[in-house]
Amino acid sequence: DDARAALLEVIATTLNEEADRRKNGVDKAKELLQRVNWLRAAKLGVGSGLALALGLPPTGLIGEAVAFGKKALSGDLTEGDVEGAEELAANAFTTAGGLIQAKPELSPPREIHAIRECFEQTLKEMGVTLVVLIDDLDRCLPPTTISTLEAIRLFLFLNNTAFVIAADDAMIKHAVRQHFGNVDDDLVINYFDKLIQIPIRVPPLSTQEVRAYMMLLFVETADIEDAIKESIREAVCAQLAKSWRGERVDRAFMQTVYKDAPAEIIARFDTADRLAPLMVSASQIAGNPRLVKRFLNALSIRMAISRAHDVGVDEAVLAKMLLFERCGNPKVYDALTAAVNNDPDGKPVFLAEWEQKAAANEELELDQLWDDPFIREWLAITPQLADIDLRGVLYVSREHAPLITPEDRLSSEGAELL
Repeated sequence: DDARAALLEVIATTLNEEADRRKNGVDKAKELLQRVNWLRAAKLGVGSGLALALGLPPTGLIGEAVAFGKKALSGDLTEGDVEGAEELAANAFTTAGGLIQAKPELSPPREIHAIRECFEQTLKEMGVTLVVLIDDLDRCLPPTTISTLEAIRLFLFLNNTAFVIAADDAMIKHAVRQHFGNVDDDLVINYFDKLIQIPIRVPPLSTQEVRAYMMLLFVETADIEDAIKESIREAVCAQLAKSWRGERVDRAFMQTVYKDAPAEIIARFDTADRLAPLMVSASQIAGNPRLVKRFLNALSIRMAISRAHDVGVDEAVLAKMLLFERCGNPKVYDALTAAVNNDPDGKPVFLAEWEQKAAANEELELDQLWDDPFIREWLAITPQLADIDLRGVLYVSREHAPLITPEDRLSSEGAELL
């Protein structure tokens, strides 16, 4: 549906239902709904009605009717055109019949003005404030985004009305730029500033908040009573409110909050403790909670594969490798998996010296391909991988890293000889 018409209808219908419930402002609410219905019938949506009023090329049923009229005036009608006109008339009657409820001699500009006045009077009679929450606007296609913003502008400066838009402002500005034909950034900002009166930017998550979020996700998926989960969540939120004073949400704190935590949960808290700093500093995640959750979902799926195939992968080892896979240089990750594939025991033994120096905060001299700030931090994360068989990790990670052992390159006889 046309986004503007849909938004108008939702608002009018909601107010009509609320007026019936409150037993006041009923007449005005019904009048508002009737006017919105008329406006929708003008195109089935606002577009064609406004287009005709403004002298622009119309679309939809009205556009087809105008095109037929032009043919009639020019004398270019065929028998097929006449049959098409009859079908058009039938469609128009069927489609718009249930919508046209307003008085005659109305025009879209007049109705928009009347809708604004009727809307204010409805709210005044009902004694309410209307707050419209619009989420995920940045996920819409540019035409839908702009159409919705234009609908909001109809009500934006009316009394007792507020709109709360949750969206990525960069995506909204991209939609504005697309709509107006790649205009200058200054014009995009001006459009945005006139529309959004009170911008509130959600800051990126800090290491403390990412760590707390990961730990709460682990708690959420654990087999724990809901009351205990809620008490843990409240304690974590209270602690985060004091993080500016140096208070920490870490494994030690979680153990004081959840004293009977099983060893498996404590191990997961430990994993969150170690991974959180890199989750914030790595540009591919940058503390984005959606990406953090996506990372943990991938970790959970691979652990499920490990259990189903009886691979016995350690979750901390898998988490460290998954972090490298998601945030490291793909060429470096390929080099690491190649080393695992080529080693008889599946161990990246060449990491031993680097990991030891990184853990001891000693100066590292890495090969050119490996010389990257992310890798330096990643090497310092426990557990150290140099002496761990990673073939099981590669097995459950085959979507990105095929497990190719030396035996896979040989015939059955060759593998026996080897």
